[in-house]
This record gives sequence, structure tokens and C-alpha cells, in this order.
Amino acid sequence: MALLVRTSTRLLAGVAALALAAALAPSVASASAAPTPRVAPTCAQGGRCNVGDVGPGGGKIIYVNREIRISNIAVDDANYARVTSVSPHKLFPGDRIDITGAIPTGLNVSVTVNSLLSTTEFLVRTPSDLTGYTYSSGGKIAAAPGGWDYLQAAPQGWSGTPADPSSTVPVYANLASNLLDWRLGAGDANTKLLKRQTQNAAQDDPFDVLASLDPEWYLPSEMELWAMYKALARNSTSAAAEGISPDLYLASSAGSFNDFGHGWFSANFANNLVDNDGVGLGVALGIDPIKFRPIRKLWLHTAQTNLAVAKNLGIGKRVQIPSVTKEGTPVSLRVLNGSVCTIVAPAKKNRNTFFTLTGGKKAGTCSLRITAPETYQYWALDQSKTITVR
Repeated sequence: MALLVRTSTRLLAGVAALALAAALAPSVASASAAPTPRVAPTCAQGGRCNVGDVGPGGGKIIYVNREIRISNIAVDDANYARVTSVSPHKLFPGDRIDITGAIPTGLNVSVTVNSLLSTTEFLVRTPSDLTGYTYSSGGKIAAAPGGWDYLQAAPQGWSGTPADPSSTVPVYANLASNLLDWRLGAGDANTKLLKRQTQNAAQDDPFDVLASLDPEWYLPSEMELWAMYKALARNSTSAAAEGISPDLYLASSAGSFNDFGHGWFSANFANNLVDNDGVGLGVALGIDPIKFRPIRKLWLHTAQTNLAVAKNLGIGKRVQIPSVTKEGTPVSLRVLNGSVCTIVAPAKKNRNTFFTLTGGKKAGTCSLRITAPETYQYWALDQSKTITVR
């Protein structure tokens, strides 16, 4: 009996050791390769951008267009109001803002940021005495209109030389019409208007240099020039590295007119924003020539993925695929080797038609390659689609 007990004890110990070893040993049957981490595209590749990122084409992002929601407005005295945002506001002293949607409505004002109190609080100088108003709810600093996401400055060397070029200031005959807009997103309309002015037709001006670029590039408005100043001139070293000179830079909006001519908004990039807070912009009278650097708007689209392509196609059946995206960008479609389908391109005389995709005589898969060029609104498209033919 004693021998049996000893044998059983050793047997149980051996079984336990085998179980422990099995638990510690890697399981071949359950082993699998670790999933490949998904890498988000960079700003230059069409991903999300922050101020200072390099965007498509090499230029820096100078402004991110977004709405800022307000949680409180406190009127501290007759001249100032303290505004609290829901999330970090990322504003600077000197920014012009419009507050809308606040209750009571008397707090909805167009003002300039006076000073920053924290990442979520800032002080504005009010245009009138608002001490009689007590904030109730709502309020926002609206995003600039137009549906665009970013402003991008042209990269260093955009004009073919390391430094930005100088040019004659364009002429604007009638400021009374108030057609030149100082706001963010207004520079492209300003530039188109100035180009159409007959007094600018025969003179050398920035438009001669802009003509060598794609048409989406334009002279920045006052606040767009201010955005570029903040992004590229926060320290003189980085501004110089961007090809920015210490000379004055031209905006496409004008602020005044007198006997000396038009007062064009300008930025002196030699004024370091950190050391000379709020002195980045001024009005330049009769300065010729003057430096300039164009900017453009960008839309947040990594690729035009809105082509309607069916997942299944019957044997011998046909389906039409648009030859342009919803944004109007022409696309190119081709069938990859080994596919059981064929494709016919639309007539070249009319690109706003359709490709015709036809299923083969047997079941299988059809692989399509869809490409579209980069435009100033959207990044390039290059993707594959697999269709089941059955």
C-alpha cells in the first residue's frame, strides 16, 4: 500500500510538471503573425494637418480652419470682455474674430483679440460698453466660410529663386465699394478682382509672377498675411529658413486711400512675433517694389473615394462607372491582369460620361485600378477595387 502511494505521488508530480511545461511552451497551433499597424498618412500625403506641417507640394500649412465654441463671456469692465472657449482656442493677440450665436445677442460682436489669459481664455476689447449683458448660453467663433480646411503658403523657391520676389503694388481705383475683403479665405476673390481692374492690365505687378503658377495660388488678404506671419515668423531663424526676407510683404486687401495712394496691408517679417507681440501688420503707403508670397486653400480629402463601383457583377453583364468624381476631377480606370472583365473608356470629346465595365464569360474576380491627378482642392487618388463576377 505504501509503495502504491509513493508511485502515485511521483506519477502525479510528473503529470503536473508536464502540464506546467505545456502551459509555458508556445502553442504552435494558436500562434499568428502580429497585425501590421496602420500608419496614418502625413499632411503631405493627404492626412490631417497642423499649423507648421509640410503640405502637398512642400509649402507649410499656415492656418487650420475650424470653429471655436464658447462656454462663457464675462464683461469685466466697459472696455473688455473675457471669453472662455470649450477647447484650446489657439488664437493670438491681433486676431480678428466674429462672435456669433451668443445669448444675449448683445454679446455678438466683431472684435480683435487683445491678450491671452490661458489656453482657453482670452481678452477682447469691446466696441462699446457691454457691462449690462450677462452671458446665458451659446456662442461660437465661426470657421471661415467656403468649406476649405487649410491655408498653405508657397514653399521657399516657389518663384524659381531662393528668395521671394519683389514687384509693383497693384492699383485699386475705388475703395468706396468695399470689394476688397480683409478676412481669412478672401484673398482669392481679392486677387481675381485686382486682375480684372483695367488699371492693372499694362503694368508689371505680382500677377505676372503668379501667372507661372497654377491658378489656385493668390495674394493673401490681410488676415491671411497675418496667419502666414504667425506661422513663419515666430522666430527670425525659421523665417529666414523659409526664404522670408526682412522686407515688407504685401496683402491683397487695402485699408485706406489718401493723397499718397492706397494703404496696403503689409507684414514686416523682421518683427519677431515673440519679442514684438502685435506689431506684425501695418499699412504701407506708396512702397514699390514690395515682397510677396502667394498662398492657397486646401480641402481635407485624402483621395476621391466617392466613385460608385458595384461589388458584384453578373457574367456578361455591364455596369457604368463615372469618368469624373463628384468634385469634377477626371479619373483613369484600367483592368489589372488576370481579371475576368473588360473596360471601355468614354469618348475623349466628353469626359463627363462613363466607363463601361463588362463581366467576362466565367465567374471570377475583376480588379480595377483607379487614379486621379492632384488638384489644388484634393490630393491624388490611387486605389484598387475588386469586383466579384458571378
